[in-house]
Amino acid sequence: MSASAVLLAVSVVLASVAQILLKHGMTAAAERPGHPWLRPLREPLVLLGMSVQVVLTCFWLVVLSHIDVSLAFPVLALSYVAVLVYSGLFLGDAVGLRRWCGVLLIVLGVGVLAYGA
Repeated sequence: MSASAVLLAVSVVLASVAQILLKHGMTAAAERPGHPWLRPLREPLVLLGMSVQVVLTCFWLVVLSHIDVSLAFPVLALSYVAVLVYSGLFLGDAVGLRRWCGVLLIVLGVGVLAYGA
């Protein structure tokens, strides 16, 4: 596996982790007193999720310097799969057939793009 592919895979993981951290942080922030715009800024998980987004951006810039954006960006959409699985298993989200079909279409689309690359 090339270094570019590894960076792209790390970007997918970081994108997934960032969204999960932000969700947990915002759920906790919603229960705290204070102004709705300021509560997230005092929530450690929100700040951590934002930090992961910054690191993701740095990785993403390197990825874009080595891989066509027409391939890299759709591959980043694989983070949807990780977030969907996590939200169904650990957040209690209702993940029905329609959502699974949508994610399956995304995965199939990424597969078609990657196969052609």
